[in-house]
Amino acid sequence: MAEAVARAAAADEARLRRAYAAGVAHGAAITRCTAEEERTYSPLRLLTLAALHLPDLALYAYLLDLMDEDDELDQVRAMLAREVGATAAGALRLAHRVLETHARDVGYESGVWLERVLDHASASLWRQADRGAPVLLEHARGAAVALTAATAATADDRMRVPEDLAHGLSDLLVVYLIARTLR
Repeated sequence: MAEAVARAAAADEARLRRAYAAGVAHGAAITRCTAEEERTYSPLRLLTLAALHLPDLALYAYLLDLMDEDDELDQVRAMLAREVGATAAGALRLAHRVLETHARDVGYESGVWLERVLDHASASLWRQADRGAPVLLEHARGAAVALTAATAATADDRMRVPEDLAHGLSDLLVVYLIARTLR
């Protein structure tokens, strides 16, 4: 795990952008919707759909964080890495659509918030590279907290929504990138 985190932490901005775009694209297998369909949903509905993936993400992340480097578990570790990546991609895709639709509905530029996502993910990966903590679970939980806060903010604090989304998206990107690195 430490090696995967270190390789992910070495990602430059271009690689983070590619990973983000790949996560959004790969998430279609989980959401089973086209981008056009997803863009017709309200931000609240999209957040709710994204939140449905978070318990599975936390479970898979926890199990993967617990696995040691026992060669007999390589197949299980690879399967869990695929599931973590796919589940993170589904939630990432839906949360990304929230950012798009909320920006459209409220009237702000989503690109500014996407830059924040990439900056947060990069900084977080660098911090994690020096720690031995359960990285995947920590970020899965962070995503759950941030997306829940964004959901709550839809009621009365429209500009808190993209701020919370940026935090959640960065956590999901970290999980997705590490899981992809583990494969």
